[in-house]
Amino acid sequence: MASVESKTVRAASDQRIKSEVPAAGKMLRSRARSAGLDESVAAKIKEHQRELVKQKQKEGLKRFADGDSGKKGTGESAFKKFESYRRESQLPSRVDEQRIIVDQRAQSIVLPIYGYAVPFHINTVKNVSKSDEGDYTYLRINFVSPGQLSGKKEDVPFDDPEATFIRNISYRSKDARHFDELYNDISEMRRLVTKREAERREMADVVEQDELILNKSRPLTLPEVFPRPALEGKRLPGNLTIHQNGLRFMSPLRQDQKIDIPFNNIKHLFYQSSDHELIVIIHLHLKSPVLVGKRKTRDIQFYREASDVQFDETGNRKRRYRAGDEDEIELEQEERRRRHQLNKEFKHFAYRIADASEGRLQVDIPYRDLGFTGVPSRASALLQPTTDCLIHLTDPPFVVITLSEVEIVHLERVQYGLSSFDMVFVFSDFSRAPMHISSVPSSSLDDVKQWLDSVDVCVTEGAVNLNWGAIMKTINDDPYGFFEDGGWEFLQADGSDASDASESESASEFGSDLDDGDQESTEYSESGSDFGASEESEEDSEEEEISEGEDWDELEAKAAKADQKKRLERGGGSGSEDEEPRPKKSKGFSRR
Repeated sequence: MASVESKTVRAASDQRIKSEVPAAGKMLRSRARSAGLDESVAAKIKEHQRELVKQKQKEGLKRFADGDSGKKGTGESAFKKFESYRRESQLPSRVDEQRIIVDQRAQSIVLPIYGYAVPFHINTVKNVSKSDEGDYTYLRINFVSPGQLSGKKEDVPFDDPEATFIRNISYRSKDARHFDELYNDISEMRRLVTKREAERREMADVVEQDELILNKSRPLTLPEVFPRPALEGKRLPGNLTIHQNGLRFMSPLRQDQKIDIPFNNIKHLFYQSSDHELIVIIHLHLKSPVLVGKRKTRDIQFYREASDVQFDETGNRKRRYRAGDEDEIELEQEERRRRHQLNKEFKHFAYRIADASEGRLQVDIPYRDLGFTGVPSRASALLQPTTDCLIHLTDPPFVVITLSEVEIVHLERVQYGLSSFDMVFVFSDFSRAPMHISSVPSSSLDDVKQWLDSVDVCVTEGAVNLNWGAIMKTINDDPYGFFEDGGWEFLQADGSDASDASESESASEFGSDLDDGDQESTEYSESGSDFGASEESEEDSEEEEISEGEDWDELEAKAAKADQKKRLERGGGSGSEDEEPRPKKSKGFSRR
């Protein structure tokens, strides 16, 4: 019995020693294998990216060979002319009074200049100011004119080089109350005109859609869905129906409000299930923005909540006959069935929309497994790749980036030791501002690079944030010269140098750790006999790093062997004078 126990103890100790010592070696070998695989994949990605950058350079040279700047809808700036009155008879009747008149109907002000009533359109007025000096009140009117040195932009050209422009004009009067009224009227008119002009520019890209052709028979309907953005008034559910050339959403309670979306204005059709989400979504990304209520939007989605509010049945009779968690399990199963049915209903309706579009639309479903978190606007969001896009549809503001419109993706702040990096999407239309996604976890770096490389998108990386406003201005000024000088190779060069430096630095640090671990026991055994050679040896021995895999008993045995070997070299003496003191126990170790 004792022999069996001793064999068992010996086997257990041998197994403990084997499990302690070779574990590091196995771990390092597995790390080396994975590092080798990562290096091979990284080399393939780097080679593929070089080819993509060269291809982009050739496409850019071919695209801008005719001198096209790449800006859409921009022409030479010209000095605008405004007309207040076509005939003198249209002037206000009070012009004979030689007073300043504010004409709201003509959006003009009439100023007396040398006895003449001179009208100025409100768009020619830059600003107006009022000041009091003694008994007089001064009213100063500044006009828009070219050649102003203090302006933000110097884009107002001279219509006629020999023309004379009035920069400002001042009036004074003792009637302070009248000047206060004039100042308020001119300022209010200027504010309204500026607001109207901003709204006009905002709605410039809103196009008039085709009229919806309704089905004479009963159309396919998805009932009780909510739109985003919501219509005016209270949030009410409605029905989404499929017609001959588009979709219509209308609430049975508010039939005066509706949303019509023709198929020819839909760019992408997305379906997102309620798995890991609170809502199930059918999302439409449009080619041209439309007005929903009073809001201009390019993304419209219809959703339904996947779970309802549940109430505890503590006071119900069901609780008397049931013990444990049967009711909670039943509620979970019921919610699971409801989610499954809801996903099936929305997915089926999304494919019916694609079928009704006669091949113009395809249902795009996000891949949640490939998703990563980032900050596209203000809050962190889960960004999920699809076949053609990178999207975030759960919460507004929505993110839909079409990969075919992306020129290059640059990864910023890619440094060893940082926990996150930034992504910059540069579009093929250089007039569009680049899209920034910040604070992407560094753990997603390899997955992001592999995904972008798999969809043939140029991806580069760098250690710092770049001034993309200045970069895009340089490209727009001379796009052909930009691609002729190498194009996007400057990003690839910076990224490769930074990555090579970080890799070499990390590799050297990792290699030095391995060398120290392999050579530590050898150096310790060879120099173990020198511990008592001097008075400073005891202090040095406490400061030396000792391997964590050896306890004090093993170190003491090695020291004894080293002492015996030294005595044999000196002649085998066993006296106390030749015997060197053994090293004191370190405070950081204790006998097991």
